[in-house]
Amino acid sequence: MLPAKFLVFLLLAIVCHVAFGFHEECRETLRAGKLTVENVAQNLAEREILRISGLIESAARTFKEFNPEQISHSPLFQSLIQIKDDQQPCPQPNNTMFTTPKPPTTLPPASTSAAPSSAAPAQTSSASPSSSAAPALESEPFLAPKIHAATHEEDPFHQYISTLHYYMSREEHVCNNKFTDLNSVTEDQLFGFFSTLAANQPGPFCSLCHRFTEEVQNRVFRPNQLLITDDNFHFSNLVFSHLPSPKALCSTIAPGCHDDYAIKVANLTESVICLECSACMSITNVIVHKFLLQQQVVDSLFTFLRGNLFHNLCAELCITFQGHDMPLFPNGFSYDGCQAVLKKQYYSFISVASVLLKPERFCSLELGWCELNEQPNALHCLREMCLEHFKDTPQTRWLCSQIPDRPDSADEYLNIKRSKIYKEKKDYHNDFEVHEEL
Repeated sequence: MLPAKFLVFLLLAIVCHVAFGFHEECRETLRAGKLTVENVAQNLAEREILRISGLIESAARTFKEFNPEQISHSPLFQSLIQIKDDQQPCPQPNNTMFTTPKPPTTLPPASTSAAPSSAAPAQTSSASPSSSAAPALESEPFLAPKIHAATHEEDPFHQYISTLHYYMSREEHVCNNKFTDLNSVTEDQLFGFFSTLAANQPGPFCSLCHRFTEEVQNRVFRPNQLLITDDNFHFSNLVFSHLPSPKALCSTIAPGCHDDYAIKVANLTESVICLECSACMSITNVIVHKFLLQQQVVDSLFTFLRGNLFHNLCAELCITFQGHDMPLFPNGFSYDGCQAVLKKQYYSFISVASVLLKPERFCSLELGWCELNEQPNALHCLREMCLEHFKDTPQTRWLCSQIPDRPDSADEYLNIKRSKIYKEKKDYHNDFEVHEEL
């Protein structure tokens, strides 16, 4: 009986040791991820402040240097933006992180509609340290910066970063059980896992996000000077310059992309190439069907932009250009006219984007990331993701251990042997790897 009892005790000790090792590694991963989120958020916010704060000043200098005889004007654009007889004084911009204090010679801004906050848990719980955290790790509560909105509750950057930080602070809930099957995954574990990937192991996301964002900005957001008048072009260009760069956007979504960004983006591994079609079709489907074709969502975003980005932009331009003879705006520049132009451009952009970003058109015909009539499936790339990235993440180590290393065996195990398409690098991959714009 003694040997049997000893074997049972030994087995229990091994199980406890393995479980303890998983729990500790999971906690360490979350703590490292939280530090990454905090550092990257502050760095990104500071850089965006400097970049955005210089846009108006730079544009004003450029606009003043134009030769009036060489500028083409749009009658409709000028009629909307010109100063009216009953023109009110320029309002002040919202007090965001990038606005510059102006002389108090103008009226205060009218109240703007506030977008409802949807991240209440992140605001109240992200600052609370986990009950299991060691005393040495406790510090001042983390407050994610705000960039574009007047309040933290309205700012999308603050809300997203706070949500990441919130789930990575819930160590006891995220690391309480080791994954044994998909049915054992809790909501905290799921969001904690994605937060861990975003902060520590973004893997193929960095390259996919950068290249997709770059393509969208170049094809959808960049105005064509050959198709519109000079005044409309330069004004639109100034508006779109407020969009974050691909690096800023992707590093916000996945802070783990931030350090050594160029290396991670240019690393076109098997999993990156395999995931291109699935990623492109998935995100364009979400953009089109959950946003562009949902009028209520489109209107809600416009309300947010009108009260924040559009308000700040028009107020800054109104204050900067008042009393100056601007070749680009021969009839003057008004705040209300600026808002009217932006509203017209916003809804025109929505109409155009609804056509350009249709998944099959954009991913297959425009980018070439999908074969014609290809049926994307992220499961096809699970083996590659495990070999390159997921094996280093505690939460997915169990899942990856179930998948054979050999491609044929893995395809048979995942039941994708007949449907999977193995892809190789194309010319656009080679061109991207050697370009120096990162």
